[in-house]
Amino acid sequence: MQVNIHAALTQEPLLTASAKQTLFWEGDDCNHVYQVSSGIVRGVTLSESGERQIIAFFFAGDQIGLPITSAYRYSAEAITEVSYIRQTHDQWRMELVESCQRDGGMLRSIGAEQNPIYRRGMILGRQGAVARVAAFLYSIMDRLPCDRDGFKLPMPQLDIADYLALSPETVCRSLKRLRQMAIIDMPAHDQLVVHDRSALELAAHK
Repeated sequence: MQVNIHAALTQEPLLTASAKQTLFWEGDDCNHVYQVSSGIVRGVTLSESGERQIIAFFFAGDQIGLPITSAYRYSAEAITEVSYIRQTHDQWRMELVESCQRDGGMLRSIGAEQNPIYRRGMILGRQGAVARVAAFLYSIMDRLPCDRDGFKLPMPQLDIADYLALSPETVCRSLKRLRQMAIIDMPAHDQLVVHDRSALELAAHK
């Protein structure tokens, strides 16, 4: 689900972050709301044992860091170069009040931050690695940068593995299996071609 950028947000300066730069850290005071304008951000959290987990990927149009709790619940790391707009909570709350009086549009942004996290739970419920990888690709392909050669897939396989709770080797084998089934092709490690959307969706539910 993509949320429209509100008019007042466009009055804020557009900031940039380079790949691997952190926008905010898990546990820090939740002081700002971030609107992703371009690029891809991963939401990363650490388990009690210190294990890294990727809980979501965020794309252009997503709002992250919403003041649902007093501290950020995950770290937001840029995968690609990212442009974004940052608001203080006071600014965001004022916009929320005005939106509620107008059409309630900003209320949808609260649910929109949760959707990618909820989606991961649904994907992890799939039985089998191929089904998980297929469900992941199907869920994000229309939000990936696209050109005449297909979709750009900037997430490294290690990120995909962390997100799907699989090993990188298992992800690699699952992608190979989807290629053998003529559902997808990957001319390069960061390039995805989907030959059959219906077959990809079907593979996600097997």
